[in-house]
Amino acid sequence: MPEMYVKDQVVYFKDTMKSSSRTILFLHGAGGSHHTFRDQWARLKGTARLIIPDLPGHARSGGAPFESISQAAGWLADFVKELGLKKFILAGHSMGGAIALEAALNEMPGIEALIIISSGAKLKVDPDIVQGIKERFNDFVPEFVDRMISNETSADLREDVMKNFLSTRLETHLADFRACNDFDRMDRIGVIRLPTLVINGTEDGLIPLKYGEYLANNISGAVLKVMHGTGHLPVLERPTELVAVITAFINSLD
Repeated sequence: MPEMYVKDQVVYFKDTMKSSSRTILFLHGAGGSHHTFRDQWARLKGTARLIIPDLPGHARSGGAPFESISQAAGWLADFVKELGLKKFILAGHSMGGAIALEAALNEMPGIEALIIISSGAKLKVDPDIVQGIKERFNDFVPEFVDRMISNETSADLREDVMKNFLSTRLETHLADFRACNDFDRMDRIGVIRLPTLVINGTEDGLIPLKYGEYLANNISGAVLKVMHGTGHLPVLERPTELVAVITAFINSLD
């Protein structure tokens, strides 16, 4: 993976580096990494240039995790500037979706469209999740993962998701969830005027479908894709369907 310094912090990211008329910048969620988008990386490489960073304090990237979604959006603006991106689609999962929305509200230059996956204008975190991570992290992660994914998810994928979460430091998880819990832009979300694809699963135990419906109803021209029988991780649970939805959205921008 290439690396780059942003505000004197090393950032690791994946980049297809392939010249294309479209660029998609993916942002992972709380406790995640670029690994979250592995299926999209494999299946969308021929459609657009793909850039997927490990956010600060996650995986191989240096620095501390963000204290707020606002701080994350500020970092993102610096990251985009360092890359020299002039025009791109900003896609975010969960916490990454909140960062994308904040960047759009800040009118960050270059964003031509948004893809918001399993996220919302407000990300209220169940206190039991914070308590479970803080007091019994290793034992709690399996319970947390079961809350995220649908019952139809394979045992192999469940194990992979657990392994990925356990590889992230407890302090990073706590910082991420504090930032998410403090995020609330419900009163401002309507000012966004960008083509927006909203994707939510019906079996998401973290972000209810009504969060996606609120985005779709309040962002002018937004399109909601409901993925039935899917939990919080459609990027991993239904990768083929998700890629088809994203590809159709990208083509609609032409």
